[in-house]
Amino acid sequence: MRSLLCCTWLCACCAAPAADRPGFVTRQGAKLMLDGREYRAVGVNVPHLHQIHNGTWFHLREKYGTPERARAVALEAIEDCARNGLAFIRFFASPGYPRDAAQLYEPDPAGYWRQMDELFAFCRARHVRLIPSLQTIPGPFQTFGETGRAILDPRSRTWAWVRRYVEQFVTRYRDDPTVLLWELVNEGMLHADVEMQGRKLLPKGVFPAGAEPRVDGTNDDSLHFGDYQRLYREHAALIKSLDPNHLVTSGDAQVRPECTSRRGTFPNFRFRSDTWDEWVANNLAAQPEPLDVFSYHFYGADPPAERNVPWKGKTTLETMRELFAATQRNGRPIFVGELGASPNNRADPAGKWLVKCLDALEGEGVALFALWVWHFTWQPEFTMTSTTYPAVVKRAGEFNRKHIPEQLAP
Repeated sequence: MRSLLCCTWLCACCAAPAADRPGFVTRQGAKLMLDGREYRAVGVNVPHLHQIHNGTWFHLREKYGTPERARAVALEAIEDCARNGLAFIRFFASPGYPRDAAQLYEPDPAGYWRQMDELFAFCRARHVRLIPSLQTIPGPFQTFGETGRAILDPRSRTWAWVRRYVEQFVTRYRDDPTVLLWELVNEGMLHADVEMQGRKLLPKGVFPAGAEPRVDGTNDDSLHFGDYQRLYREHAALIKSLDPNHLVTSGDAQVRPECTSRRGTFPNFRFRSDTWDEWVANNLAAQPEPLDVFSYHFYGADPPAERNVPWKGKTTLETMRELFAATQRNGRPIFVGELGASPNNRADPAGKWLVKCLDALEGEGVALFALWVWHFTWQPEFTMTSTTYPAVVKRAGEFNRKHIPEQLAP
């Protein structure tokens, strides 16, 4: 095993760096660059993309009836992007729930990767890039009878499974510019310093028949702010040791508005909202190098409801502008990995807020936006297509034709 890892690392280090290879996005300060030009783009989220393509999604029969219909939806989501000039798709790229993994990835890994190759090839042919969110923190610890903190222990089965999956995925596509960025996990820092004692873990129903997982949390399932910083550093470094061609982002939304007090009083939480300066500083600290690209998620409505939060009195756009300006001064590009209306897109059926947001932030230098959410029947109040939200899709296409015309399907 050690010799295999050494060979993998040497191959990665001997490959030409991304800056010398056409087609790969690189970082230049707070900008993304591609082939000598600044790269800025709007894409979409299809969280279950590979699972409906592969036929393993837990809710497949409930929502689509048959695997054939589910695969058709996945392909149409990609086609709808290509027809309308949407640049990329972010998706949750783990094997899924334990029951989902037991259907394909665990018994037939070759078949799992063959179908992933088919999905990548379909996107590549249509000039649609992918941001795979690996979703491997804290990993499948319940499957192995371990705790959430097992992801920190190199002797654990969770740690070994996660490393194997990341190595398989990253080395398979490290030379493929269809990957726009690697992402670690969806909204990890929102789980930091949350007391898991007495909370519910994954329910028994998402495990294979006959499994008897532990479903009640303990204190040893809790991960802290510092744990996530460590994991982000270690996992980003692992990916970079395997793949010199692609940048890495965290997948974070923001830190919680009470981040400082939660961290300082765990496990006997005593609420105090961060000041604005504390909250901004916590956001910047939450995504340490070697992560390349800052990730934020925002759902907006102006004016927002008044609450005891750091951004009280600011509109969502004002909050975004000020936070993004601080991030860019930190010297890294910004990826708004989820962008939607609040409380949902259905509340703004013409998509006026999203159009306003793209208009306002185009001049702010944000590198990437991913609309939430695309062809996703699980959230009917948020899901959009080019037919249901034409104004938003038109504005996103205009953004891309202005900034990356040569990257779009003819």
